[in-house]
Amino acid sequence: MRKTLTTTGLVGVALLALVGCSTADGDTTATTDGSAPADAQADWPSEITLALIPNEQVNDLVTSVSPLTDYLTEELGIEVTGVVTKDYQAAVEAIGSGQAQIAIADAGSLAAAEDLYGAHAVLQDVRFGASSYASQFFTNIDNADKYCADEPVEATYAASGQTFLYCNGVASGEENTGVGPVSVDALGAIEPGTKVAFGNTTSPAGYQLPVLMLEELGTSIDDLEQVPVTGNDTLIMAVYNGDAEVGFSYWDARSSIDESEVPDLAEKIVVFGLSEMYPNGGVVLSDDLPEDLRAEITDLMDGYADVDPDTLSNIFGQTDWVPADAAAIDLARQVNARFSGQ
Repeated sequence: MRKTLTTTGLVGVALLALVGCSTADGDTTATTDGSAPADAQADWPSEITLALIPNEQVNDLVTSVSPLTDYLTEELGIEVTGVVTKDYQAAVEAIGSGQAQIAIADAGSLAAAEDLYGAHAVLQDVRFGASSYASQFFTNIDNADKYCADEPVEATYAASGQTFLYCNGVASGEENTGVGPVSVDALGAIEPGTKVAFGNTTSPAGYQLPVLMLEELGTSIDDLEQVPVTGNDTLIMAVYNGDAEVGFSYWDARSSIDESEVPDLAEKIVVFGLSEMYPNGGVVLSDDLPEDLRAEITDLMDGYADVDPDTLSNIFGQTDWVPADAAAIDLARQVNARFSGQ
């Protein structure tokens, strides 16, 4: 999942560090002098820029995403250029400064671009069949009596076909959707001084949502023995190894661990609750773009999964884009407000 970066204190365009690349050498309908073809809308710009975030799994992100920019260029009749920003904050600032008109970013950035610059969050990513995800809270089976009001049950995680343990109605033998909130009150069993594994402070599932839930229950994280961990797999292993009593991750991060390396993982870790659903990232468009052009870009990107599913899967790790859910993005907005400045 994309990690949310806090959005207060966006500094100027000096932070953007944009690395540009024109569309690939394929045919486009843009004219050679950069002007829009005759059939383009009169008030549309002759070229626009799409901002992307560095992906450690892709050596040359802009070149790799050229099928998308080429597709938009051809369908819109105006040149679409891809650039790489240093991080999500820079992508938001690129939208605000007019250096980019489209950004593909995390949910916190979609909300920030709307709030700071009047931009429009139009699409959300779909991963594992969903456009949002929950933070799961888990413990070692040895602590099940403390956090589970019922006997842990086995249920299949459909995305991987693996069987894991759940309690408190999170899942059953017939159903395991990962849709929260479920049994948030179970977090009230965490006592002062308890060792709790938190992810990076910019992680919605590993840190931000858990902190909000604990605070709503009257628990200050300053009263806990925090075990800082980077990575969802290591959060799971911290609880598995007994370094922490409770941990938080996205649902169901246990599938990220190689079964051959930890063969009894499914028997040792039990998920006892789920947070509210946090939105996946997606696409945000600058308010500088004419409304009809925004609508056209939205429709084209919404249908891109039918045109080139391989690029979506290989570059963005997703299967589709769907219309943005304003209510879901409001949760990202709440997270931004709580954690800005950290």
